[in-house]
Amino acid sequence: MNLLSVRVRRILGITFSALAAVSVQAQTEIAKEIKADINRAAGMFYTRSIDKSYKDTPPPAGKKPFYINHYGCPGAYYLDKHEYYTDTYAIFAKADSLGKLTPLGKDVFRRIRLLCDDAKNRYGELTEKGAQQSRAFVKQLVERFPEMFTPDGYYSVRSIVENRCILTMQEGLLQLSAMQQPLIARSKASQNEKAFLDPEDKQLTDQRLDSLTMARYERFRLLNSDDGRLMGALFNDQNYVISYLDADALSKKLFILASDVQHTNIAGIVTLYDIFTPQEIHRHWRKQNAWHYVNYGGCTLNGGYQAYLQRALLRNMMHMGDSAMKRDTPLMHLRYTHAPVVLSLACLMDLDGYGLHTENLDSLEAYGWANYRIAPLGGSIEMIYYRSEFGDPDVLVKVLLNGHEARLPIESDCAPYYHWKEVKRYYLRKMYRYENRRLNAKTRKK
Repeated sequence: MNLLSVRVRRILGITFSALAAVSVQAQTEIAKEIKADINRAAGMFYTRSIDKSYKDTPPPAGKKPFYINHYGCPGAYYLDKHEYYTDTYAIFAKADSLGKLTPLGKDVFRRIRLLCDDAKNRYGELTEKGAQQSRAFVKQLVERFPEMFTPDGYYSVRSIVENRCILTMQEGLLQLSAMQQPLIARSKASQNEKAFLDPEDKQLTDQRLDSLTMARYERFRLLNSDDGRLMGALFNDQNYVISYLDADALSKKLFILASDVQHTNIAGIVTLYDIFTPQEIHRHWRKQNAWHYVNYGGCTLNGGYQAYLQRALLRNMMHMGDSAMKRDTPLMHLRYTHAPVVLSLACLMDLDGYGLHTENLDSLEAYGWANYRIAPLGGSIEMIYYRSEFGDPDVLVKVLLNGHEARLPIESDCAPYYHWKEVKRYYLRKMYRYENRRLNAKTRKK
């Protein structure tokens, strides 16, 4: 072995050791975050807290905000699929009638009954905590950017036609009207906004769960599934479990119910997390996290383009940014949509590196890709525009992801502020390359 080969091996060894150290550190950070707040294991059902310690980097001298473009998802809400409540209740009710529940199983049945009673006829509705979230977010926005809220400002508020999104919008608007008088605003919930607030793309969705992707995800899911201990703790007859129950499906339902408790008024009174071990909780989160990455992120198993479903939304943001330059008074757009839209938009914009492309579902923690960090309930993305005066040719933009200053994949001499012209050029070119690739692929098929 020559000297060059030895040096190369040493360099590679150091590099791989460093990467391994980063991987372990990232996984440890996520494990610590979930341990510190077990509700984070709910992933996209995690209720975002409105942190009062956000720190805004002072903008370059003379620059002041004049436009805010916000896209957010609904606050905490009752599960919209009533089956999680009713089917789980029915399973435990039948097992109880047959004497198949352990003492813990009977107590869990009692807790499930309380959750069902609390959620009855409220499926998919915003909870009181969700309403408080929306109000707290708008209050914080006003306090962080007071220059934006003046008597001559205009506030446009829109929502998709979805109960919890509309209620989130209205709670925020009520808070705004309580803090800003007079208020020039208009709210609207219309199917007309669906094209960019909840877009559809058959080609992308058809590719989303192809056979290869599903096979790899199923393997990942099975490696992170072990429901035997839980079933043994809840049911006293394992032959009954094997013959009549789908342990995997029931475990998932119980975990989703556990995740939903944090949204309700009985949080602190009832919990279901205690029936799972810390390892089981982590595995359930890993499965959900990987599922969201496959469906809405840059997973290369299905091509790596699922986030491009939000390209119409991002293009609309670019156009609205240009239009706002023509106003000499403050302007704010508040838009409310589903959480997966916010998740995909963050991935498409590659905020804080969440545009990650990999086929290795085991590596997501190592890269810090965690759904509760990107699009929790009440999550949001804001583009905030700055200028020194009307007509300023060098407009700057800052992006907030869930209230924190985000890093963009663009060079800047004043980060976390970025020159608007460069931001617009980067994203429009990114979408152009995708559309061009898609057109060429279609042409080749012909």
